[in-house]
Parts: sequence; structure tokens; C-alpha cells
Amino acid sequence: MSTVSSRSGFDESFPERDLTLPDDMRAELAKPFGRIVPEEDLGELLHGSPKVISVGDVVTVTLLRMGIEPHVAVFDYRTRRSEHAGSERRIADMKGTLVRVRNPPGTITRALWRAVRDAASCSGRTKIEVAGEEDLATLVAVATAPDGTHVIYGLPNKGLMVVSVEDSTRAVVVDAISRMVR
Repeated sequence: MSTVSSRSGFDESFPERDLTLPDDMRAELAKPFGRIVPEEDLGELLHGSPKVISVGDVVTVTLLRMGIEPHVAVFDYRTRRSEHAGSERRIADMKGTLVRVRNPPGTITRALWRAVRDAASCSGRTKIEVAGEEDLATLVAVATAPDGTHVIYGLPNKGLMVVSVEDSTRAVVVDAISRMVR
């Protein structure tokens, strides 16, 4: 097994077990991380981005509607725990290899970790369909994606959150991931 470490400090075998979000971290992770970007400013911000990763159905469909096809899209066909009408057809039409993983709420499974990590580092487009919940995939994306990547997720009743992957943002998520229960 390789012990080569990535910029996040995690080696290729991480995690050895699924990670569970402790109750005392829920409020912390519900706070905005990154910056809220109005939809009309998103195109200009993402222009020239080496990689765009979307987490969530509404975010992915919003990008597609704007003519921006993410390099990696993580979705579960649900929005705020109910089915998201129209996302299935729109995302199905998106280019990319489809990967399916199971990931219960409040968890980062090994399968989700590997799917996001591998998709973030490959040159092609990848669609990751999650049976369960995809919310914590944002942490994995920021921890494992190359510098300069833009990770976009939705914050209910706030808007589109954009995180630019760099050492400082990676350090914040690596800290959070290290405090999750193994």
C-alpha cells in the first residue's frame, strides 16, 4: 500500500474507515465557508478556473443552466431532503463518467472519499451520484483537489458558496476532517 502523501497530508489509503460527523461539529460546518457569490457573478469568477467541482443538485443544475459544465458534479437527486424535480434529466445529459456511491447522512464513506479524490485528480469529467447524502463531499473536494480548483456548494437561504482551493482553505477542512469520528 502506498504511503505517498498528498498536499492535504492524507495518503492514498485514507480513510481506513468511514468518517462520522460528531454532533458537536454540526453547527460549525453549517456556517458559511468560502464566499457567497451571486449567480450573475459566477461565470466571470469561474472563467479560466483549472477545475470546477459542484456539490449538490441545485448548484449543479444552476451551473449547467449557465453553460458551465463542472469537471466533477456530486449530487443525490435530492434538495433539502426531498426530490429535486428536473435535476435528474439535466444531470443525466451532462458529459462525464458516472460513478455511484452510498454515503449515509453525516458520514464520509471510504467510497465517497475515493470517488471525489479520484475525480478531482483526473482530466475527464465525472458525475458522482450519491445514494444517501452528498453534503460532506465539499470537505473531501477541498482537501483533495488541486490548487486553484473552485468548489461550489449551496447554503440554504444564503446562496452559492465558492471555495477556492489553496493551502489556507485546505488547512481548514483538513482540521475538520481530522476531528471526525473514525
